[in-house]
Amino acid sequence: LADGLRVDRMSRTVEIRAWVCLDRGWLEQVLCLPGTREHESLMVTNVTPSSIHAALLLVGIEPGQPGRWVERDGEIVLTPPQGDAVAVAVRCGTGASSTPVVRPVADWIADVATSESYPDTPWIFGGSFTHDDISSGSRYAADHSGSIIGLVTFGDEMLGAVDVIPDAEAVHAPEWVVRHEVMPPMGTTVEVLLSPAK
Repeated sequence: LADGLRVDRMSRTVEIRAWVCLDRGWLEQVLCLPGTREHESLMVTNVTPSSIHAALLLVGIEPGQPGRWVERDGEIVLTPPQGDAVAVAVRCGTGASSTPVVRPVADWIADVATSESYPDTPWIFGGSFTHDDISSGSRYAADHSGSIIGLVTFGDEMLGAVDVIPDAEAVHAPEWVVRHEVMPPMGTTVEVLLSPAK
């Protein structure tokens, strides 16, 4: 598999090397590719979404389809993502015992109004989608958009939040921000851990 990606079949865990790319501001992504959505994402990785997709298949996690939203006759219609539920955690730094600290990625996300952490709910392996444009060498949509783990719903993310949050500010006001007081400094190398949600 790709450099920066490790699969542990015994524990059914996929590990992705990433870097913190935001320590303050609004969030629409948890993890993205370089040159895409770093301005609204907690972390960035060089590992392509299609490679992560393949790794999840190797540990028995099955995709479905990403969430979607449309405006129809003045109403917003939300279609939740489908697929297996995935726990997303981050390993970084060292604790008092000199061992790496693992915490749910939800701990790094806060509600702008209440400052409460994002709910520690599973993420859904929608699996992005494939399309016919192969000019860049990949048909996997998230390889082009960079959407690996989406907080809001663009409709092309590989993993998405349980609840559909439209990506249009006019439809849904921005809600989630970086919980900067618990974040490591920008540029810190971390491992994103994906495993079946319990």
